Amino acid sequence: MLRTMLNIKENIDISKFARLIALLKTFSKGYLPKKSKILEFEHITKFLGEAPDNIYLAVKVVLIMGYSGACRREELTNISVEDVEFKSDSVFVSVPKTKTNVSRLFVVSDLEWIRLIQTYAGLRPPHTTSRRFFLNYRNGSCTIQPIGINKIGQMPKTIAMFLDLPNSDSFSGHCFRRSSASHLANSGGDLLTIKRHGGWKSSTVAEGYVEASIKKKVEVSQMLSSRSSARSPVPSCSQSIVPATREEEVECTTGATTIEHVNSSVVNTYDNIPVLVVKAGDNCVFNVNVYNNCSIQK
Repeated sequence: MLRTMLNIKENIDISKFARLIALLKTFSKGYLPKKSKILEFEHITKFLGEAPDNIYLAVKVVLIMGYSGACRREELTNISVEDVEFKSDSVFVSVPKTKTNVSRLFVVSDLEWIRLIQTYAGLRPPHTTSRRFFLNYRNGSCTIQPIGINKIGQMPKTIAMFLDLPNSDSFSGHCFRRSSASHLANSGGDLLTIKRHGGWKSSTVAEGYVEASIKKKVEVSQMLSSRSSARSPVPSCSQSIVPATREEEVECTTGATTIEHVNSSVVNTYDNIPVLVVKAGDNCVFNVNVYNNCSIQK
């Protein structure tokens, strides 16, 4: 940000100042950016179930869409009526305008959540000129004025205050996005799934959510604390080499696994070395070259 603004406003490219860059890197060591706290899924379900609709209906719908689509506050602000499509058992929401210019589509499938969205959409005044989906909500009805980006950014704090959560000021406008990505990682979502869900071009941010996943840390702990399983027995086969004009089939057992066919009639055409062709299935074939210093006994 500093480099860009100096380049735009003052026409100075600080990347050419090596000593300045080194100084900035030195002072930036140990800096931890302030991140928004997240809402646990229990908090989300409690707020949606206990908060009165005549006061918090708009906040509920913003929470549902922000959480379901890992949306930023500006993305929620810019969602239009045309971006929301109602199906019989789901709601499809398009996010065409994003920070990374990567359009996204997410689906809301919970029936109770769909009911809240439909209820809010049905309160839209017919004479409003704005095409934005989120309109101000007061006393059980919507006004013609759209909800601004700052008010949407304050909604996580409003939810935290209703639930009486500590440090409600730490729930910023990025709360919905961080909560969605964190819950997806804790539910077993891989890096690619999280990256696609949030629309990140770089894997760095998505890797951070996977790294911080509680479920992943528990899995690692279980791997480290569990005993190593005994190695499976080495497969043993017996078959004599036969001339190339003859083909035989024998069984090769490996404990609980049985290899169905061992074809011993193949000969390497380049140096006339016998080859064992072991077929363990339709898509699994092993070729074993038998040289002069090797022997297979019956």
